[in-house]
Amino acid sequence: MAGVVAAALGAVSLASCASEPVRSGRVVTVFGTLSDADVDDFMASVDGFESATGIDVRYVGSSNFEADLLERLRRGDPPDLALLPQPGLLDTLVEDGFALPWTGELAEPAVEGVPAELVDLVGFGSDVYGAWYQLTLKSLVWYSPKVFALRGLEVPTSWDELTSLTDDLAAGGTTPWCIGIRADGATGWVATDWVEDMVLRFAGPDVYDGWVAHEVPFTDDAIVAAVERFGAIALSPDQVAGGNRAAVELTIEESARELLERPARCVLHHQASFLPRLVGRSVTIAPDGDLWAFPMPAVDGGEAPLVVGGSVTVRFSDDDDVDQLARYLTTADAGARRAARGGFVSPRTTVSFDDYSSALDRFVAESVAAAEVVRFDASDRMPPEVGVGTFWTGMTSWLGGARLRSVLVEIDASWPVSLTKPAIPPIGSLGDDD
Repeated sequence: MAGVVAAALGAVSLASCASEPVRSGRVVTVFGTLSDADVDDFMASVDGFESATGIDVRYVGSSNFEADLLERLRRGDPPDLALLPQPGLLDTLVEDGFALPWTGELAEPAVEGVPAELVDLVGFGSDVYGAWYQLTLKSLVWYSPKVFALRGLEVPTSWDELTSLTDDLAAGGTTPWCIGIRADGATGWVATDWVEDMVLRFAGPDVYDGWVAHEVPFTDDAIVAAVERFGAIALSPDQVAGGNRAAVELTIEESARELLERPARCVLHHQASFLPRLVGRSVTIAPDGDLWAFPMPAVDGGEAPLVVGGSVTVRFSDDDDVDQLARYLTTADAGARRAARGGFVSPRTTVSFDDYSSALDRFVAESVAAAEVVRFDASDRMPPEVGVGTFWTGMTSWLGGARLRSVLVEIDASWPVSLTKPAIPPIGSLGDDD
């Protein structure tokens, strides 16, 4: 931290900064998708940096992030930094000359403690154009431990056990799943998360990687089978709370809250590690609490492969104050301060498991580190016109009644003729730093 602060205040540290900070007169803006409590936690995690440097950090959020970011860039009004949730979009930002490389004194902090597989996702030639800030675990199934205990249910450890649990609940008159995919400016990503988990489990990591690179088209039998496997749940009237139209009628927040209704409207919910932020009220997240989660099981009952998401800090302004904040966000201090607030997992090994105040965050960090197979969210690695475009809208149309084959053909047809860089190497295991 001393190195970050020194540029503005000499060798001042957060612990010794004056009660009246020296103001640099510079405002650094950070643009991203965070909202509500997540914004509060982010800002609280940088208040020490603001006090030490006199730099005023301001966060600007958007529910239509990609379109709003590109519009700002193209009209010459870029944010200083962005927390980018889609590495695939970084291709466009680099090709168009908007994103700046992390070079010079920023080069080492950008990659410190980050597994090489993640660094590859933001590398172009010999330069890195983003520094990893946060990870989320997508491959989780949420449940109520109290409901499981009351019903005598066991957490499934294989796909067959999960299928048997789903069928037994439905046969007994209990709705197994809650699903809702509506979201302002981002409807459909919940469905693509489901499909990604199915591809990784049933087709395997090699097919998954080929699919991300479009070497395996959406019309390939393996991808079709993955979507249909999701549809066997989502389009089954007795397996989803609200029936087979519920997925396109409910918001992601509404479907998350269904787990906590009295009586609960479902028993299982596939959602990322940020689900507690979606329920809109305080709940106990613990193995014996109101909610807990287990990784979506592997087909054979072995180690579950995991799909992760995350955000990358991208630079758009070549300025000393901006660089100070960019570098600070890579430090163990920044990671530990944010981890202490909960709802955050750092991709950096410099942040200790002990830094996490939340049992869930610690569980996620340990799970990702220990997993044998980890892949980054496919839709976020694909070109944005596909991954957060036709893939999202196509799955929404299909859940609404469109023919699957026609939808998949349209998604394939939307793939850009050329990509800005070769297919990215597989992420592999994030627990292996070799």
